[in-house]
Amino acid sequence: MTTFDLVEAKSEWSLDPEVHHLNHGSYGALPRVVYAEQKKWQEEVHKNPVGFYARLSRPAVADARAKIAKFLGQEADQIALVRNTTEAATTTMRGFPFKSGDEVIVLDHEYGAITYAVKRGLEPAGGKVVEVVVPRLAVDEDVVKLVESAITGKTVMLVVDHVTSATARTFPIFELSALCKKHGIAFTVDASHAPGNFDTDLDALDADFWFGNLHKWVSAPQGAGVFRIAPRWQGKVQSLVVSWNEFEPYPLQFDMLGTVDLSAWLAAPRAIEFYEAFGWERVRKAHQQRMRFGRDLVMAELGVGTDELREENLPMGVVPIHNMQGGVEGCAALGRKLSSEYKIEVPITIFSDKYFFRISGHLYNTPADYEALAMAVRKELK
Repeated sequence: MTTFDLVEAKSEWSLDPEVHHLNHGSYGALPRVVYAEQKKWQEEVHKNPVGFYARLSRPAVADARAKIAKFLGQEADQIALVRNTTEAATTTMRGFPFKSGDEVIVLDHEYGAITYAVKRGLEPAGGKVVEVVVPRLAVDEDVVKLVESAITGKTVMLVVDHVTSATARTFPIFELSALCKKHGIAFTVDASHAPGNFDTDLDALDADFWFGNLHKWVSAPQGAGVFRIAPRWQGKVQSLVVSWNEFEPYPLQFDMLGTVDLSAWLAAPRAIEFYEAFGWERVRKAHQQRMRFGRDLVMAELGVGTDELREENLPMGVVPIHNMQGGVEGCAALGRKLSSEYKIEVPITIFSDKYFFRISGHLYNTPADYEALAMAVRKELK
């Protein structure tokens, strides 16, 4: 019988026990104590809206930002709080001084919404996106070579995932940062899945723009993200929301969004404390243990060999589905069927015209969750 580490932690979530939740990577899931913290802040607003927004909100946000910054190895004034990485990416691309003829490199693994943000900021200025094709199993050295071969005198920025969404792999961000410095171009890191999974030295990385979500692997409420802008860009890339902090320096301008729900930001430090009580390294290994157990079960059902894997120390892994078709609609249809008939929530992704199950491992998962998926795969795809 398989026994997972930290099985006792399952009770910390109030997820529907009838559903097999194998997609933490998309929207996360709130531990009870974090939800309670969020509700506490929301109740604080309702008790005295004027007192909260006029006097309490600014110091409360500053305190939360300082605690989140410490978790990331930063000082409080080195990070801004945003609602998610989509907002940070849009802010970056709308604020960057693109001009006619500029080129921005993205990899074909990039999350679609981020690529859309690049296009919206770049193309009206007369620039273009250059997409670099990177084989799913390419080694890091080859990734760097492929990117360097795409750099021209017109290249002004590289945008890259730290952890990819569709293919659940990492890219060598430190080597790519050095490459960008060598060629004098801006480096933007989409770190949506990084907080909670890596202790990245952001000062050493020195990306021009770095943004990560806290609602995924830190289990903060949805609506909590981090945006680090290098000092060289802080006066040029500003918040998309113009409010009363308009003339304040970074990051204070981002703290004031008008009358919005700030509870996700304010509850995020409680999520960090929640995992610190277990120990982050132990939590990460427990996530990886669960993911690999489930991944291996599905691989066995689909006849997928280890030569089709890029082994990573991640809580997500992909398994190729060779006998599938139907494009995006086909993925959606299979997802609906797994949800409605088998009570399984698991994403089916597409990359380079190939299909994958992307399986997450989290403390609330049990062997039964993955066994249910393996049984469904046996019935539907063999």
